[in-house]
Amino acid sequence: MKKTSSIKIYSFALFVTLFLIGTILTLKHSYETSAEDFKCLKCHKGKDSLEKYVQEKKIKSAEELRSLVRKGPKAGLHLTSTEEDIEKAVKYLKLP
Repeated sequence: MKKTSSIKIYSFALFVTLFLIGTILTLKHSYETSAEDFKCLKCHKGKDSLEKYVQEKKIKSAEELRSLVRKGPKAGLHLTSTEEDIEKAVKYLKLP
């Protein structure tokens, strides 16, 4: 009888431990993706990354970026970009 109850206790402890680890990993993943996973990064990657674009166009401020996104030659591609997306890009790029 003692073996059965100790096995149940160990099984329960293992379950709780795995549950907590899974919860922590899920929360960590959701925090990391929310911080740096936004709409702009889905298209702007590799040779077309935001960092390279800002460097090539010599964008120095958030206002310059907003102007290019809304009124620049590629404005038509950014019609679905929300102000929130642009603000996330500004924060991501650390533009003043």
